[in-house]
Amino acid sequence: MNDASASTAERIETVALALFARQGYEATTLAQIADGVGIRKPSLYNHIASKAALFLDLVAQVEAAFFVVQDASLARHAQADVKTRLHALVEDLSVFIFTESQGAFYKRCLLFPPESLAAQIRDVNAANERRIDSALRDLYLQGLREGCWRDIGERAFLDAFYCLMDGLYSQRFIYDESEYRRRLGSSWGVFWAGLVHAQG
Repeated sequence: MNDASASTAERIETVALALFARQGYEATTLAQIADGVGIRKPSLYNHIASKAALFLDLVAQVEAAFFVVQDASLARHAQADVKTRLHALVEDLSVFIFTESQGAFYKRCLLFPPESLAAQIRDVNAANERRIDSALRDLYLQGLREGCWRDIGERAFLDAFYCLMDGLYSQRFIYDESEYRRRLGSSWGVFWAGLVHAQG
C-alpha cells in the first residue's frame, strides 16, 4: 500500500469512527463516510470490503486502545498499594472514555451493537472481558494480601468494578467533563468504602 493509499485508509477510519460514534452503525452510510473523506463512494471499496468489515475493524482498534490504557495504568503503578492502583485505573479509563470519538464509539458499541453484527461483537466483548477479569483478579489478590477487603469474594469485586465503570461511562453521555469528574470522585469514595474493612 503506497503512502497516499495509507493516508486515505486512515482518513476513512477517522471519519467512520466519528460518524459511528455520533450516529450509530445503522444511521451511518457509506456515502456519508465517502463525503467526509472527500472521495466518491465507489472509491471506498479500494480500501474496505464493506461497511460491516470497516465497523468490526474499528471495534478491534478501539478495544486495543482500551487495553493500551489499562495495561499502561497497571504497569505505571505496579509497585503501589492496591487502593492507589485501583483508583489510578478508574481515573485512566475515565480519560479514555473522554477521548474524542473512541470513548463514545466504545460505549455505544457495548450498549447498542448493530443487530446484524451483535453476535460477533458479543464474542469480542466476551474475550475482552476475560482479559479485564484477569487484570482485576490480580488487583483482588493484591488486596487480599494487603488485608484490605471486608467479606467480599472475587466475583463480587469484579461485578462492583464493572458496575462502577459502566455507570461512569453512561454519565459521560449526559454531563460535561467537570461534572463527570465530580461524580467520579463521589462514586469512587462510596465504591472503595464498600470494599474495605471499616476503619477505627
